[in-house]
This record gives sequence, structure tokens and C-alpha cells, in this order.
Amino acid sequence: MSRLELPYLFGSRTLLSLQEDAELVEPKDGKVHVLEHRPPWLLGGWRADPERFFPVRTPRPHDAPRGFQFDTAGRPLLIDTAGDSCLVPCTAQTCRRWVEAALAYATAVDAISAELVAAKHRARSVPRWRRFAAPLALRNWEKTRQRYERVMQEASEAYKPVRREIGQAMWIEKEKAGEHARQAHRRKAELAERPIWGWSMATNGQPTAYVFRHDVPAGDSSAPASPQMNPPVDLPGLRQALNDLKPVQLQWDSTAITETERELESVSFESWWRELFYEDYRTFTSPPPSRSSSRPPIGGTGTSGTGGFGGY
Repeated sequence: MSRLELPYLFGSRTLLSLQEDAELVEPKDGKVHVLEHRPPWLLGGWRADPERFFPVRTPRPHDAPRGFQFDTAGRPLLIDTAGDSCLVPCTAQTCRRWVEAALAYATAVDAISAELVAAKHRARSVPRWRRFAAPLALRNWEKTRQRYERVMQEASEAYKPVRREIGQAMWIEKEKAGEHARQAHRRKAELAERPIWGWSMATNGQPTAYVFRHDVPAGDSSAPASPQMNPPVDLPGLRQALNDLKPVQLQWDSTAITETERELESVSFESWWRELFYEDYRTFTSPPPSRSSSRPPIGGTGTSGTGGFGGY
């Protein structure tokens, strides 16, 4: 082999920088935060199925569960832009075992990787006039390359039981999260289809629409004593009716909002309406932050106040 035939080395982030010291990592509320990293081997780069490395750390406030979106069939699509990670149940003893295994694997990989890079650098940088140094450097490179393959294989085999254990724990938690997201999606869809919404119009001064639910008592002192009993409609029907009426002011019954948010289980009415109709429920004109719109936002109401309303 000549120096011109030396293979390209694929770069890789130092694995030890991903894993904190064992003394610094501990479960919080019975869980640890696990990151999934797929480091390439320096020789061969990204393999068909790169072996996974799982740095473990103490959960932090921003390690919140990630969100789901859904396709047209209602299947959850996990939104994750920062790489795969998961909060998994873990005891203190298991946590320490996982971290120590990660540190042992990372130490071995980082050490042999640095040795391989140095051997290649020596083989390429020997001056031409040193006749015997270049062949020696190439032989040392070949020995280091063979040792690299052996050490990487041994480190991978030693780490395999923990890799499998963590991978299984992450898979279980993702399945739970997916099922929870599917249930939440069904719950929101079913609630939107229930014909429970009503409205009444007051013409004293500016036309005002008062929105309530037929299945819960009114909760506002300003609610009409005998609201106009329009036939109950589902949420899309309510939106269409209000859009057709185009009231100047819009008032939502506070009890209706509170009960809806209780049934949505920690999902706000505002975010639910935005998810369905891409607008602010108080004005029908304000787009969500992630969407661009040429319509300027108009001041709206609180759950029991009044404010400007503009239909499409």
C-alpha cells in the first residue's frame, strides 16, 4: 500500500463528550433521560445498520415528552428534530450500570479512534527523503487498522447487553407514548363531533353572540337568562354558524370552556381550536404562530369577556 491508497477516515464526535461521569447521573422521579446516538466507524463510515450508543443523563426540565402529529388515518407521527431520546424508568443501580457500560464503551472507542487517526497522519506526513520511515509508518498504520477493527468489535460485544436492554426500554416507552397520543387524538375528534354547542344573539347596541354548551349550566353572570335555543351543533357547525352571523362581539361561556378543557385532559381550548381551524377561537382571524397570514390579528375576548370578531 502506498500513502496515496490510505482510506478516508469518517469523522465522529467524541463519545465521552456525550456521556457524563457516573457520579453525576442519577434517576429523577424514577426515570433517566436516554439519548440514542449512532456513531459511524472511522473505517467504513455509516454501516447499513450502525450500532447504537445510549448516553444516559439525569432528566432536565426541558426534557419534556415530545409531541405527536397525525396523518389522515389518525396514526401518530412522532415529531423529533433533535435526535432520538426518551425518558425511561430506571433504578439507581440500573442507572449506574448503564452509565458505566456507556463510559467503558466510549473510552475504548475514543482511544482506538484517536490512535487510528494518529497512525494515518504519521503515514501521510513522513517526508519523501526518509526512505525507511515511510514503509515503517505504513506498516504501523496497517497494524493499527487491524487493532481498530478488533477493539471496536470487542467493545461492541461487551456493550451489547446494555444496548439491548436500553433499546427495549425505549421501545416500550415509545409504544406507551404512541398509544397515549392516539387516545388523545380520538378524544379530541369525538368531542369535536358531539352536538353540544349553542349560541344566542343579543342586539342591544352591537350584535353580540353568546356561545355556550347545552349540556352544562351557564357560568357567567352576564349570560342571557333565557338563551335562544338553537339546535345543538358540533364544533364545525358552531364555527360555520358564527361565521355566517358575523357578530361584532363574541362571548364564550366560561363554564363551557372549563368543561371542554377538562374533557380534553390538559389541552387548552385555544390550542384545540387552532389545531382544528388554524385560527383564534375568539376572533376567527388570528393565525397560529407557525402559519403565515395576510390577515392582521384583531383583539379578541377572554372566555367570558367580549371583543372584536371578524369572520372569513
